[in-house]
Amino acid sequence: MEDLFARIVFGHLAGDYLLQTKAMALNKTLPGIRGITWCSWHCLIYTAAMALFLWTLNPLLIGFIFISHWVIDRWSWGQKWLNLIRGRNFIQAHASQEQYREIDIAFSCLVYAVVDNTLHLLIVWLIAKSW
Repeated sequence: MEDLFARIVFGHLAGDYLLQTKAMALNKTLPGIRGITWCSWHCLIYTAAMALFLWTLNPLLIGFIFISHWVIDRWSWGQKWLNLIRGRNFIQAHASQEQYREIDIAFSCLVYAVVDNTLHLLIVWLIAKSW
């Protein structure tokens, strides 16, 4: 079980950080075909990294990984979760005029990244452990 989780974490880190370009990160939520295209390219690369680390060519598993990642990234489910629980919001922090605004922005971005990673890792782990 620990081996499976380690492979998921390393595949996620490779696909979401080492192989995601700045253009992918900034454009994957844009409206229209441009955002869909950038998100799809990122998710194809991410899914390839995950398949490599999970040592699988199972089309169902690969499909679930791609679709779950696409949905989370395309519609920023991490931010939607933070909005739902009234958690940190980097958009509100950015608009703030507070004295320590920059620290609040940085911390809000960090919280968002942790929430986003948790969603990705949890879903892939739930999918992969059933295979």
